[in-house]
Amino acid sequence: MIEKKVKSILRQQWQVSENEKCGAVISAMRKDEAAMVVPVFNTNQEPIGLIDRQSALSMASNPLHFSVYQNRTAKMLVQESFPTFDIETSIDEASQEMIRLGHSLSQGGFMVTENGQYAGIGVNTDMLGYLVEANHARAEALHELNNEMIDSVNYAGRIQGSLLPDKIQLRKDLQSVGVLWEPRDIVGGDVYWRTPEEHQGTFTLALIDCTGHGVPGSLMSMLVVTALNSIFAEDPAIAPGQALAKLGNTVRSALKQDKDDCQSNDGFDAGICKIDPLAGKVTFAGARTNCFIVPKSEDPVIRLQGEKLALGYPGREPYKALEEFEVTFEQCKTFFMASDGVLDQPGGENSLAFGPKRLTQAIESNRSLDAENMMKAMKKVVDQWRGQEHRRDDVSALAFSI
Repeated sequence: MIEKKVKSILRQQWQVSENEKCGAVISAMRKDEAAMVVPVFNTNQEPIGLIDRQSALSMASNPLHFSVYQNRTAKMLVQESFPTFDIETSIDEASQEMIRLGHSLSQGGFMVTENGQYAGIGVNTDMLGYLVEANHARAEALHELNNEMIDSVNYAGRIQGSLLPDKIQLRKDLQSVGVLWEPRDIVGGDVYWRTPEEHQGTFTLALIDCTGHGVPGSLMSMLVVTALNSIFAEDPAIAPGQALAKLGNTVRSALKQDKDDCQSNDGFDAGICKIDPLAGKVTFAGARTNCFIVPKSEDPVIRLQGEKLALGYPGREPYKALEEFEVTFEQCKTFFMASDGVLDQPGGENSLAFGPKRLTQAIESNRSLDAENMMKAMKKVVDQWRGQEHRRDDVSALAFSI
């Protein structure tokens, strides 16, 4: 809706002389219901003020007051102060000034000039009517824009979801797989990944948490997934620690974060597990991501701590291969990785972070379940912990049973 000017609500109202008797003015106003404000001119035909209909008729309704005022000049009915606006002033600007001066928009009016000369009057209720109409139109426009944005983000969510490995692909050569993937804003920076093809019977699973959430986070995640695909296509036998280092260097270079004038400050956390069925082992490496393992024995849940190092971000020193942990199938039943959207989520009675200790306890309590059912149980635990707290980040976790 185009913003309108004061001239769009200009009225050519009849006027009175300052020497006109109040009784005659009030009588004329009673006959003309459209006369909300009446301009008053002096003997030199110069506007000196306005008479407000509501105020004048209110005074005249009291017989004593009317008897006092009826034979006095119209100057007695003129408002002590009245706004004046140029014909080209926007109504929005004029209304803001009226409110600043303490004038009500439900009664009264204002003088309108053109090039400094009297042009007519404006009625506050006309101004109010325009504002209501304009605000309604703006609200509709914002609603339409919001719907377009939501449609676009939903479409982006479908694209992001299509880039994730499907359940059939994830479960291949595994007894069970559980996934928790809940972007905070339809799309997000958390993704899970599996190598598209096996190499000599081995395959790799990863959980990645990129900076940000919503659309910025999703763009980062697409960059990371693209880089991962390229790294493993180039070297299918690459070890997890080396893959993470190369991924960090690739993302840093892609965002020009190795330059002095870089504008980006983005990176990611990640955990990578390489599964080698022939050798009967799993190799894990993590960047600010842990891997929790349920042993086949009755021993407590094991926590493999990834390096306290985020990848990407500005810097010139190349990342070196991250520390790796190697465990055997004989020892381990289920592997579990979670993003900081799970670990950092506040909740409980004292609004504390969920944290790795509670996560370990929850895994321990559900250790008899396979990966898929364990993930369902873990989601309930995390949701109950969050309660009514606002969810601050994307939430993701990946579990698999061998």
